[in-house]
Amino acid sequence: MTLSKKDLMSEEEFALLRDLINREFGIQLRGDKRLTFHTKVSHRLNILGLKSYRDYYEFIISDSSREELFRLASHITNNETYFFREKMQLDVFSNLLKEIKKERQKKNQNILKILSLACSSGEEAYTLNILAQESGLFIWDWDIRIIGIDIDKNALKKAKGASYTKNSFRLNGNIDIVNKYFTAEGDHYSLRKIFTKNVDFRHGNLLDINSFTDINDIDVVFCRNVLIYMNDSAISRIIKNLYNSMTDSGYLFIGSAESLIQRTDLFSPEYNNGIIVYRKNV
Repeated sequence: MTLSKKDLMSEEEFALLRDLINREFGIQLRGDKRLTFHTKVSHRLNILGLKSYRDYYEFIISDSSREELFRLASHITNNETYFFREKMQLDVFSNLLKEIKKERQKKNQNILKILSLACSSGEEAYTLNILAQESGLFIWDWDIRIIGIDIDKNALKKAKGASYTKNSFRLNGNIDIVNKYFTAEGDHYSLRKIFTKNVDFRHGNLLDINSFTDINDIDVVFCRNVLIYMNDSAISRIIKNLYNSMTDSGYLFIGSAESLIQRTDLFSPEYNNGIIVYRKNV
């Protein structure tokens, strides 16, 4: 269907929504994204019975619940994820678990705490849980706690349900993985409860310090493919929130296309088997 000029989002309307997203979440829409933005959110006007994108903007900023603001952000972010994504990083994570355990034992603490940010529908958080449990390092009286945070409530609902389709196993579709960790239910695969009971998901904005309430002493943070969309100010705020939430010996994993080198002195890069991992500076 060809869109008429009347149906298209105007440059002024696009600027209002683009700047709102940037201001609230630090997400930058680079280049001419007006048509893409229109395609992703046009259905919201129909659902809400609004006549223009300016009306939509006014609706968002007048919504005290902020529900539509978060819904808007979820429509323009990339929720693509799958189990055991980016194996080289996960191998480094698994190798670091022995060191993390030693650090905890020095403090007489039998606990491992992991944070998965922009966790989407939970595949990353559950993958980290599987790797930690399967390492054999945290048995008997050890407590593994994993928290996932995302702005998309629909994705979080799926994460909490822990039921997935074959799409969540692409590029890693080894049938042994599915058979070992999941129970088949028609076209869906439910993760076994032993790998879900210690994983918690919560709704939040990474720029908002309140999203990290009661989150502290984290050993490992995964914040992959998030910062690449952010402006410099937002990155600084997020990194500070992470720094304050982590144990003094904590590790930070970011996306392979992202870098904090020369952007912060809160974390230092360490090279591990060809992968850069960031270590908290104390």
